[in-house]
Amino acid sequence: MSARRKRWDLLPGAPPDFARRVGRSPLLATLLYQRQLRDPDAVRGFLEAGYRGGLHDPLLMKGMPEASARIAHAIAEGEPMAVYGDFDTDGVTAVTLLVQALTAMGGKIRPYIPHRTREGYGLNNLAIEKLAEDGVRLLITVDCGISNVDEVAQAVSLGLDVIVTDHHHPPAELPAALAVINPKQPGCAYPYKQLVGVGIAFKLVQALAKRGLQMGALRGRDLLDVVALGTVTDMGPLDGENRVLVKAGLAALNATQRPGLKALVEVSGLTLGKVDSAAIGYMLGPRINAAGRLDNAERAYELLLADTHAQAKILADELNQTNRARQELTKQVQMAAKAMAEADGRNQRQIVVIDGAEFPAGVVGLVAGKLVEEWGRPVLLIERGEETSRGSARSVPGFSIIDALTGCKELFVRFGGHSAAAGFTIANEHIPALDARLQAIAAEQLTDEMLQPSLRVDAEVAFNDLGWELLADLAQLEPFGQANPQPTLMSAGVQVVDARTRGADGQHLRLLLRQDGGTTYEAIAFRLGHLADALRRHARIDVLYTLEVNEWNGERKLQLNLKDFRRA
Repeated sequence: MSARRKRWDLLPGAPPDFARRVGRSPLLATLLYQRQLRDPDAVRGFLEAGYRGGLHDPLLMKGMPEASARIAHAIAEGEPMAVYGDFDTDGVTAVTLLVQALTAMGGKIRPYIPHRTREGYGLNNLAIEKLAEDGVRLLITVDCGISNVDEVAQAVSLGLDVIVTDHHHPPAELPAALAVINPKQPGCAYPYKQLVGVGIAFKLVQALAKRGLQMGALRGRDLLDVVALGTVTDMGPLDGENRVLVKAGLAALNATQRPGLKALVEVSGLTLGKVDSAAIGYMLGPRINAAGRLDNAERAYELLLADTHAQAKILADELNQTNRARQELTKQVQMAAKAMAEADGRNQRQIVVIDGAEFPAGVVGLVAGKLVEEWGRPVLLIERGEETSRGSARSVPGFSIIDALTGCKELFVRFGGHSAAAGFTIANEHIPALDARLQAIAAEQLTDEMLQPSLRVDAEVAFNDLGWELLADLAQLEPFGQANPQPTLMSAGVQVVDARTRGADGQHLRLLLRQDGGTTYEAIAFRLGHLADALRRHARIDVLYTLEVNEWNGERKLQLNLKDFRRA
């Protein structure tokens, strides 16, 4: 919760007969209806999300027949291949998956993950020249490449065949590769468009399997642990095929035999067998991402393919330390960027553009996201270099930042991304023009409603209706994430029985709440310990929360995780 008052948007309930038609409880029926699941078949498909029958034919994807045929030929002929990925979790997991699968199929393949600071995002000519010198004949990109028209042309001129696999917004001009695989590209008949990079890499492996290539003892399902890790961390929407992959992937992750993932789960304070999508998003993913933000993403790749527990433990401990350093750096950069923008009133503009040499490119995206939460408006944070600068953009719901940047495309050296987040490189002299152009776009397209922070309220529930049965209903919607958020419930006129601080420096808030003299429930409100005194004085409040289980010393209790509250 920020200091800004947030609007509570209570979503409408399902029609009265909908619960009967789909054979579910009224609350679950409402939650399904709100997710645009409006008939019994759609409801059944969503709730069951079976691995068998839940995946589409990979050869429907434009470019997939050509790509899989070329890779199969390379494997048969023993041609050296390279897979070139991004330095974030999606890219690292996609590189891991293809190296593991194609090696098991008998291919000669090497990984290449660029260094964020020295090389930047996407393909670069120096790396391509080095790979060509080393004898690589087939270059496969994962989670990048769709915007690298010049670099792909350079690779082709050096005698490399290039297969681009990417999920980012395709520009008007696509690279002249042997094959471009991106379900968002024009003319692609693939029915599900929202796969992330590692999901597309998995479909490529499926296409090779359909061609008869085998992975020996390795099964397709053995790769799903990294598919879940990359999809959730990259905030892919958890609907359609992503939901199927992540649901099966969580089962694979919780039974994983990878020493690296076991060590990562352990160092994150988690328990194998109880890892859910939230644990990936908040605990595992940030540790993998930290390697590429502050150090070298190859360390994360080495962790995921570590052979022994001893090796994995060393790497997991390293990533844990790097993540702590990343958290501290993020805090410092956020304070500096906030102070700079508030000093000259820039934070009041519709789109906030901040640049400075003291903002490391590895954390500008994270900080931009935190400032969007605080200010409720799109933010671009730029690390200023000597001649060119690199930045990240984060947006608010309803305003596509990639469309806004596309409207300024001639100002960039390169850019890419999607509606909520984007990255770019820009010549320093073009930064003022970018700011001015974005303000003009915002004046036309960014509405006051988009700038008013709001919280989604799925349903109003009385405390008397809370219980294990209701929690079991909610659990049917898992895994939660983008496009399928954990349901947020509201209860009105709740009495504060007790309010106390918890945690280091009393930063968290523990409440005892009761409604209409019924059962008392414990609630936790993270980072709101400073409101304990005020809450003791306000006996009745409306609360917004997710319903969760608190396990302590072998005892399981229902707990409310508060997202917001207001005077009743």
